[in-house]
Amino acid sequence: MQQINLKEIETAVNQYGEVVLSKNNKNNFVVMSIEEYNKKILRREIIKALKKSEQEIENGEGIESDEAFKKLRQKYGYEV
Repeated sequence: MQQINLKEIETAVNQYGEVVLSKNNKNNFVVMSIEEYNKKILRREIIKALKKSEQEIENGEGIESDEAFKKLRQKYGYEV
């Protein structure tokens, strides 16, 4: 069995951001820093929210930006 050299993996992650580990010619694992992982999760959540917003607009559920900002100002007590 081949040994995994954690120092080499750490160096590769620092250099490339993420490393794919393969076994039997199949990609089995992805190793990345927690910062990179958090960025990917955040990016996924932003895309999900944008797609939901686009769907709401297509369904006529959106409101004009002036009205949205007015509601936010009222909710948080911020006046311009």
